[in-house]
Amino acid sequence: MKNVFLNIHWSLIQQEQVLAELAQYAAPIGQQPPSDAETTMMTRDYLRAASLLFENGVLSHEVINSTHCQVLQNIREGYQFFEDWLDTLLDENAQQKETEFLLTSPRERRFISWQTWDLLRVMYFGLTGLAESFLSRHPGFFLSPLRLNGSAVETLFSQFKARAGGKLTSLNYETSLRSYICKKNLAPKAVHHSGRDYRNVHLKLPDAPLIRKKDM
Repeated sequence: MKNVFLNIHWSLIQQEQVLAELAQYAAPIGQQPPSDAETTMMTRDYLRAASLLFENGVLSHEVINSTHCQVLQNIREGYQFFEDWLDTLLDENAQQKETEFLLTSPRERRFISWQTWDLLRVMYFGLTGLAESFLSRHPGFFLSPLRLNGSAVETLFSQFKARAGGKLTSLNYETSLRSYICKKNLAPKAVHHSGRDYRNVHLKLPDAPLIRKKDM
């Protein structure tokens, strides 16, 4: 466990160093900024937001014990970067400053892919909503985001992937999503394998006979 903590701590230090070097490159002291300063700072902001969301958020070893704790603040700040990024693209599209922006198009390259954005929203609103509800009903307890973050996203992702024949891409994501929504609407009373009392049922398994292998 100590080695794992040291590896994660060293990774965070490396990330902070990269962010500092990008900022220094884009805005050198006493020198003219390079021609790619704007895109460099955009890259730096993107990496910082991702670090807040994941390494310092849902993948951190810190606990969520209040709605104002540092972990939730990191997650909110990191997610807000992507919201602002998308709003900027939509505003430019509305003002016709750029070519038409299509979020759901597999050829769109000005934002993260549609499926990544969808699953990112599932993770964000699911985790923050759970934290607010849980902490209001169970004061004095806490949540560990590292232990519960992946379950909801992985459940959706695995179903989308199965509907795509085992290979989910930006080309077949919309078809998989519509298939999932259609099935959910047509069979709202279907019982999930992990429904109520699933873990309370004792499994009755016959004892395997112990047979000693004969000497060859």
